Amino acid sequence: MRKLLVLLGRIRMRLLAVNLLALFVPAIGLEFARIHERELLDALERDMSNQAVLVRSFVEQDLGAGRALGDPEHEKILATAAQRTRTRIRLVDKDGEVRADSHAEGPPEGPEPPPPLMLPRPRDVRRALDVRAAHGEAWPALAERFEVRSALAGKKATRTRIRDRDPGVILFLAEPIRVGGVVTGVVYVARSTQPVLFELYRIRAGLGRVLLVALLGTGLVTLVLAWSISRPLGRLSRAAKRIAMGERDVVVPIGGGGEIRELGESFAAMKERLDARMRYISEFAADVAHEFKSPLTSIRGAAELLGEGAHDDPEARVRFLRNIELDVERLDRLVSRLLQLSRIEASAEPMRACDLSALALAAKERASGPDQPVLLEFSASVRDVFCRPTDVETALGNLLDNAVRFSPPGEPVRLRVEGGPPEAVIRISVEDRGPGVPPAILPRIFDRFFTTDADRDGTGLGLAIVKSVAEAHGGRVIVDNRPGHGVTFTLEIPCRR
Repeated sequence: MRKLLVLLGRIRMRLLAVNLLALFVPAIGLEFARIHERELLDALERDMSNQAVLVRSFVEQDLGAGRALGDPEHEKILATAAQRTRTRIRLVDKDGEVRADSHAEGPPEGPEPPPPLMLPRPRDVRRALDVRAAHGEAWPALAERFEVRSALAGKKATRTRIRDRDPGVILFLAEPIRVGGVVTGVVYVARSTQPVLFELYRIRAGLGRVLLVALLGTGLVTLVLAWSISRPLGRLSRAAKRIAMGERDVVVPIGGGGEIRELGESFAAMKERLDARMRYISEFAADVAHEFKSPLTSIRGAAELLGEGAHDDPEARVRFLRNIELDVERLDRLVSRLLQLSRIEASAEPMRACDLSALALAAKERASGPDQPVLLEFSASVRDVFCRPTDVETALGNLLDNAVRFSPPGEPVRLRVEGGPPEAVIRISVEDRGPGVPPAILPRIFDRFFTTDADRDGTGLGLAIVKSVAEAHGGRVIVDNRPGHGVTFTLEIPCRR
């Protein structure tokens, strides 16, 4: 049962089910054809009745004028009435004898055309007429027929009979003729259902062609959709399962078109991001282990020396304790910076509007000192920008700390805020007049734990934090390095509204 539910839940099965619904249209049309068949036969019977009434009126006028039933003029009337309708009309007297026949010299309209090979079977017409007539039973003599006897008794009657040769189904109608209120004869009308069968043949043949085309079209559409939708999704599902099982070298298949292709491309991009994240975590763990190993090794060495007797030498004891204290302080700075970096990279804090001028002014006030001024130039076309103010303030603080640290005493550091609509970005620049960055190490300045200032408490995480803040905001960091004349770091943040 579970396997059946899984099978029915697959897209290709749902597509097939949807396409099969299209087959109901011609199928319902065939049902309506049966209803139309009944209506056509009813209309045929009404036409016969009207024709019989018209002939009866002419004959009753002639009989009232003294003419006898079966007068030569009557056969002309019958032949004229029957010529265009393929109806056989006979005048029968009260003894059941035929006095005039429109087909006495053969059908006035000529022989009936051969029927199509796929005409509805006679029993279908019989069922539509809702009559009971045995196929191939012997027809009674004209005077003994039910409809003739009913008409001679003064009541119009109809009957349907079936025979083995074409036309196979014949409708009979008997209309009483009255003169002075007395029944003196019968207008006996017989008509083949061949015209109705021709019409039904055309309808059913058309519906059959529609059904065939719909069936072929449904099969073709199902195959195309299964190929273009179900197959790419199946390949994508199998790739996802392999990735979920831990395989790292899985190539995400990108196939199909439209949303299916977009899904594959998005899934491939997601896998690349996950792979990059895994590499980042692996490299990050290795970097942290490396950075923590040196101070921990130093602490353990100093502790071992103290335990081996250095406590008897006051100067050595003070020196070893001072080394342990410095290494602990370095570990504390590293932990603080790592927590700050991880908070920025894993932050789920939503962007919100913040006053950029107030944020820049606060960063400037914290970084300025009596010997190292920071000059603020605000020329942005907007004051508010959507960002995470704490992260942006941290990035500005790191850039300003580096600039102040490497600038010559008394040389101001410049903090500029510019841009905004219509440029679509805000640029925050920090410029110093220090020695600049040696070209050899410029490509590595944003690497974690890379520093040239370890002697002055550098952790190598300041610029890495700045880069993470820029990427978290969808921006970037640009470096304008002028060796010997200073360096300018520009933090670009997209304007969002």
